[in-house]
Amino acid sequence: MKIKNVIGNVGKPELCDKKLTAAEVKMTKSYIKIVPISKDHETAAKELILNGFEERFGFIDHSLNPDLNSLTETYSAEGALFLAGLIDNELVCTGAITNEGNGVCRLQRMSVKKEFRGQGIARMMVRKLEDHAKAAGYIKVVLETNLAWDSAVNLYKSCGYKEFKMEAKMIHLSKEI
Repeated sequence: MKIKNVIGNVGKPELCDKKLTAAEVKMTKSYIKIVPISKDHETAAKELILNGFEERFGFIDHSLNPDLNSLTETYSAEGALFLAGLIDNELVCTGAITNEGNGVCRLQRMSVKKEFRGQGIARMMVRKLEDHAKAAGYIKVVLETNLAWDSAVNLYKSCGYKEFKMEAKMIHLSKEI
């Protein structure tokens, strides 16, 4: 599903099956507010991320994601940040960075609600996280993702990330900032 024109909807897009025009994408992006995660949005963020895992893997192993149980606490460590993308207070995307040491941070927990994908929202989140990382003094961003997730791999490569390591089913990418 794609987002329909948001004009007159007070920031709450209607959903439809048509692809947005460039003007509609621009309008939709203008309604997105990217802010640090708050307790109010923790549950929605956890659900969004886990729904993405279930969509990709067909199941969820909750034991592999203990950080999702308290996002504000987990991502309050020095050099860490968890962001929530909101449209009219509805969570539509997430992203985070954590400190890896030596001027390097890790980009992780990127997720976009299914009906909002393909509109440039993930790219906006990546840019916002990179801006924060640079302002915080990081010089490099690293990430890993599943090699089979073409949309994720293509997103990161189109944002300037370069492959530096391959493992079984994972690709590791990095970018100097």
